[in-house]
Amino acid sequence: MGEPFGVNACGAAADCVTAISVTDALLSTALDRAERALQRIERALDARRSAVAPRDDELRAKVREVVEELDELIREAAA
Repeated sequence: MGEPFGVNACGAAADCVTAISVTDALLSTALDRAERALQRIERALDARRSAVAPRDDELRAKVREVVEELDELIREAAA
């Protein structure tokens, strides 16, 4: 007989897991759920991307302004 919590959980019957059956309906339901989950993930990613884009543009504009100011300070210091 196998160990109670070891690797050999099936004991002498090596095919103890083969009794599981999946019908077409169950498989179809599982695939539908997975597809809906993927759609929710895609929508969440799209929403996040659109929310981040304006902040990225604002940050780029601020960095551009700061770099321009630094360039001006460097030019004045070199003159």
